[in-house]
Amino acid sequence: MKKVFKVLRVLFGSKPSSKNDYLVWVKTEYKNDWQFAYQHMLQHNGAAPKLKDLNPWNDGTTKSNKNLTGWI
Repeated sequence: MKKVFKVLRVLFGSKPSSKNDYLVWVKTEYKNDWQFAYQHMLQHNGAAPKLKDLNPWNDGTTKSNKNLTGWI
């Protein structure tokens, strides 16, 4: 039974992501900022950038301009 579990772990276990996987993902998720996102993932061990990383002037708490509420 131990052999079965070992084989299943080898077949279905997670493998480390490669740089190519990061590149495909960031080009899909971050159309215009993919280069920044790719560099961020390489420097931060695969962690995707957060909103405050993409917009450093925004603290991440504000979602939209409150003055424009109801105009759209």
